[in-house]
This record gives sequence, structure tokens and C-alpha cells, in this order.
Amino acid sequence: YCTNYNLFGMAQAVELREVFEFLKADRDDVRKMAAQGLSLLSGDAVKLPALTSLLTSDPAMIETLIGLLSVKSHTTLGDILTTFINCAADASCAEAFSRNRVVQRAMRLLDALEASDLSATTLPVYKEMTLMLLNNLTASNVIAIQDLLQLEDEDLAGYFVTRLSMLYARHSATEHVSEQRDLRKWFLQISLNLTRTPDGQRTLLTEDWPSQLLETLNESPNPMLRFLSAQCLNNCAATPANHVAIVESTAVSAILRRLSKGLEAQPTQMVLAEFLASMMQSEPGMNCLEGINSRRFLVAVAEGKIDASGGDEEVRNAVDPEVAEFIKHHILPFLDEIQDAYMQEEELSLIHI
Repeated sequence: YCTNYNLFGMAQAVELREVFEFLKADRDDVRKMAAQGLSLLSGDAVKLPALTSLLTSDPAMIETLIGLLSVKSHTTLGDILTTFINCAADASCAEAFSRNRVVQRAMRLLDALEASDLSATTLPVYKEMTLMLLNNLTASNVIAIQDLLQLEDEDLAGYFVTRLSMLYARHSATEHVSEQRDLRKWFLQISLNLTRTPDGQRTLLTEDWPSQLLETLNESPNPMLRFLSAQCLNNCAATPANHVAIVESTAVSAILRRLSKGLEAQPTQMVLAEFLASMMQSEPGMNCLEGINSRRFLVAVAEGKIDASGGDEEVRNAVDPEVAEFIKHHILPFLDEIQDAYMQEEELSLIHI
């Protein structure tokens, strides 16, 4: 039994296999045309399923693409990355990519790009695309997260996360780019994907990421970067076992300060409030909140009052009504039994990073 749809699907599969064969051609122009064809196909919502179906059913096709995921193949690299990025948005295809070690290959490509002599206009584009690929993989597939964490290998455990942290720090120190082109958002988005698993949370908290996240939250002029940093910390705070490490990072006082002084707008305000609520789920977290007299500051926020003291030049934002209600109903009732110990705002500012 065969329908016209089945015949069409079979014809598409045959044509696609031929395109993949062209990727192996000796002539660079032939490989480039084939790569461009796949790139365009992956961007077509109607035709994309045929491509993802072939990739998920035949690992050899993935291996062909992986073979061109290299700085040496720079004439086709952009198109190959585009194909990977678009196909990785499909959960089944992302899983197939992970089984074929695309995460590891993408990390090696990122290192190779850092050491390459590609032009100043091309290099940032390839870096961003590689990070976008890692984001799509880790956003939809647990295997990809495990591959990035490398916890099964004692010698390499956390290595990729450390590399991402180092690259993030390097970009933070050297790059002055527009919000739309800031590669750091992809580093943070990948980190956010990792914090959706307990293993990812623990790994990030044992690396240098907490200080990086706090530095971004406190100092970045880019609200999107601050929002992503807050989300990462909030996800980690949702697991009480992480609270000792979070308290040691001084994140609690830094977040309380930003919330009480109106240094963030929505939706970051709510993320900060949720973080503080999560910290009340453990003794270390509660002790920390008590120690910095959080109730005094949070009562003011719940009443819609912003602490304008300190002479900061940052923009002050009004308290969002939903945030005020959240604090009233989900934080303050648990702090009512804590005796206020008077603390000047200047003292609070001294204990934030």
C-alpha cells in the first residue's frame, strides 16, 4: 500500500541523500552549493521535517555534517552551522546529535575559533552560531546537558563548563558590543539550560560561575544579561541542597539590595523575589536572610517603597504590583517571627559584591 504522500517522502529522502553525497565532493564549489542547499532547506518549516527525519534515522548523515564542523572548512561552516542549529530545535534530532557527540565537537570548534585567524567580521558570527547550537542542544535534550557536564569522566568532569566560564569572562572584559550582538547572552542561556538539572546546578556552583553571575547582575548595563543571570541563580536556589554554596557566594545580600533599591524592572524583579522565597526553604538560607535583616527591606518593597539612599546613579524602577503581592503572601509571613536587628543600608551595601 503506497500513497502519493509516501512516494513524495521517498523521493525527498533520495534527493537529500544525494545532497549529502555532494558534501563529500573534492571540489569546494560543489560542497558549498550542497551546504547552502541544506541550510536553506533547514530554514523551511515545510521541508525541515524531511531533513530531521533523515538525520534521526541515519547516523551516517550526521557524521557527514560533523566532518565539516571545522575551521578548516570555513567556506561551508556558516551553512553547516545553520543546518545544525535549525535541526537541533527538533527534540528528536537534538537527541540524535547528542548520541553522535555533536556537543563535544561544537566545544572543540569553539576553542578552534578562539585560536583562529579568521577575519574580525566573520569570527564573531561563527562563535555566536556555535553557541546557538549548544543552546539549542541543551535546551531540548538531557543527553546534551550530560555531555556538556562530562560527569561520567572523573578526569574531564566540569571541563567544558570551566571553558565556557573562561570564555564568558574574556568576552566580559574585552567586548563592547550592542545588546543584539552580545555573545554573553548565549553563554548565560546555555548556563540557564544547565541549571534546569540538579547536576547542572551543582557543577555551576562549584565552578567560577557564581561570581560571574553576580558580577553581571551587579554591573552589566544590559538588562537581558542581568535577567538571565538572575534566572540562573533562581534555578539553583530552588534546590535547598545548594543553599550553603549560594550563601557563601553572597548572592542573597546582592539580590536583596537590587530588589530593595529598585535597580531592576519586571520581569527581573519577580525572579529576584522568587530567589529570596526559595532561600527560606533551608536553615542556611533562613539564617542568612535573618542575618542581613531582610524583613525590614522587604516590608518596604511590599509597600511599594524603593530605597533611594546611597547616592547610586543607576535608574530606579517602581515596585511592580505583582512583585509586592508575591512578597506579602509568599515571603513576609515566614519572616514575621524573625526579630528585627537594626542595620543601616550602608551596612547592607558593604556585604554585596
